[in-house]
Amino acid sequence: MQERIYQLIGATTGWGAQIRTCEDGPIVLKKAGCLEWLKNQNIPIGGWDILYPKERFKEKDIPLAEALPLIVDFNERLADKVFDVMQRGHFPVVVGGDHSIAVGTWNGVGCFLSYQSPKPLGLIWIDAHMDAHTPQTTPSGAWHGMPLAALLGYGLKDLAEIKRAMPILSPRYLCLVGVRSFEEGEAKLLESLNVRIYFMEEIKKRGFEVVLREAIDHVAHGTVSYGVSLDIDVIDASEVPGTGSPVPGGISSRELIQGIHLFANDPQFKALELVEFNPHLDIEGKTRKFCQEVLTKMLRPAPAFKIWDGNGLSLPFDKRRQ
Repeated sequence: MQERIYQLIGATTGWGAQIRTCEDGPIVLKKAGCLEWLKNQNIPIGGWDILYPKERFKEKDIPLAEALPLIVDFNERLADKVFDVMQRGHFPVVVGGDHSIAVGTWNGVGCFLSYQSPKPLGLIWIDAHMDAHTPQTTPSGAWHGMPLAALLGYGLKDLAEIKRAMPILSPRYLCLVGVRSFEEGEAKLLESLNVRIYFMEEIKKRGFEVVLREAIDHVAHGTVSYGVSLDIDVIDASEVPGTGSPVPGGISSRELIQGIHLFANDPQFKALELVEFNPHLDIEGKTRKFCQEVLTKMLRPAPAFKIWDGNGLSLPFDKRRQ
């Protein structure tokens, strides 16, 4: 497999969240030396660009309902940025910011890959929440609770058709992992689409890595490739204080770090998004260090390892679907 070159994109917006100071997450990570750390881990990094919204929260507070134009504009530009990174042959790593940026990230990835193959994009959504509300079902009005519905083609056209009228995601090739906080409206939508959801109850019974292997197979078969959107609130709230929507009873940080090595050597893994780090809520840099560890584990090429193919043969990881 050709060596990947990772391009980090700091998506510095919090307009989709109730607590907007998560806009500083990418800036704090970069200033704290995360880029240098990754390079010292022998991870090939092309650079770290920072993308800003037209207006920042620290400059002007805007009600949730009135923030939509800023969110749409930011996601359009983020999609263009991601598309350009992939066009140059690099692997986009988008660091947020709130989860409304997923609209831009996966429009950029999906539109680029659509030129490579008619097959759909697969996506693993690792999150405590479903983020599949529409304006009709959301109890809070927060835009970071709506990106998944938009990517599936539901909700406001302003978000659902950022770059094209056709939905970016097919529900058949989508998996949610770690869900434990949701409302009836979004659950009904995903249930009607038959989206595979691994709730925390199942993860606790079967183990995160077992579930993750299954999720990878689910989104990798029949697709051109797949991406991962990881919201840090999937981790138990006691371990990651630096996030605006903490939920108790999540995956342990240790279990997640041990499981995500599965992505590092997979040639079908083409893009990563890490969101909802809020440095203003962090305690002693605990969440910042966790984000750095996640990036290291998911991007650093792991030593070659083999798996059982069911016929008594051991095959390299990247041969298992051929």
